[in-house]
Amino acid sequence: MAKTPKPKKHPKEMTTEEAIHHVFHPKIVKHLKTEVERLNKPSVKKG
Repeated sequence: MAKTPKPKKHPKEMTTEEAIHHVFHPKIVKHLKTEVERLNKPSVKKG
């Protein structure tokens, strides 16, 4: 007996991470994550 597929989540029930993966292409998601990491990295002040 085959299992019935799980119904898709409604967008209002998705987490931010799930929504990003639902809306954007995987290459875009990867680039967004690297940019967020770069921007959140503490800056080193010279001097």
